[in-house]
Amino acid sequence: MDGLPNILHTTKMLADKSRLEILTILMDGRFHTVHEIAQIIKVKDHTTSYHLKKLEENKWVQFYKQGRHVYYRLSNPQIADLLENLMNISPTIKINSFNKNKEYYELKSGRSCYCHLAGEIAVEFFDFLVQMNYLVLADDQAVLTTDGVRFFHSIDIDVTQAQKSAGLLVKPCLDWTERKFHLGGGLGKAFFKMCIEHNYITQNLNNRGVTITKVGTDFFNNFNLA
Repeated sequence: MDGLPNILHTTKMLADKSRLEILTILMDGRFHTVHEIAQIIKVKDHTTSYHLKKLEENKWVQFYKQGRHVYYRLSNPQIADLLENLMNISPTIKINSFNKNKEYYELKSGRSCYCHLAGEIAVEFFDFLVQMNYLVLADDQAVLTTDGVRFFHSIDIDVTQAQKSAGLLVKPCLDWTERKFHLGGGLGKAFFKMCIEHNYITQNLNNRGVTITKVGTDFFNNFNLA
């Protein structure tokens, strides 16, 4: 890095309400069109395009063009980590809207945090891993045990493949609704991907929430989590 980090610029980028809402939507790790984002945050398409352009200039989002449509997503998980950390230290706002209250409890129950699972179900799963000694947690760091490797293989997760992901294999990630850890890192990403591929969860269209399916309920009941 050539020069000092411009933290003031970063805080200015986050100070705009619409821009912050766009980033929050993109925390689900998926690609979204300008119109889809605009509908969710209730602003005009051209306003959304302006904010996305600003975010793209700062390398916070990336785009993919297919036909007439341009799709956007976060450029890397560090942006999602930044937002999640800000949620953990920010004061809460009282919810007076029925729809906002409904959305909050959907997110609290289960949601995507970029490429891993967050919310109550994720925190309970992390606690299960620690209780079963599949993970050893010390000084806010987690280590996967030999029994843990066998467990993840038993639920169709290739730990060797997960180790190839950038960053840590196992990362305790502080959950902003539960104030406890859920599973991040390469293993958290692999677990989230497996849950989707096996149809244990489905991702909501209008927010980052996830819904546990019937087969997913059976799966999570194996760990007394659903």
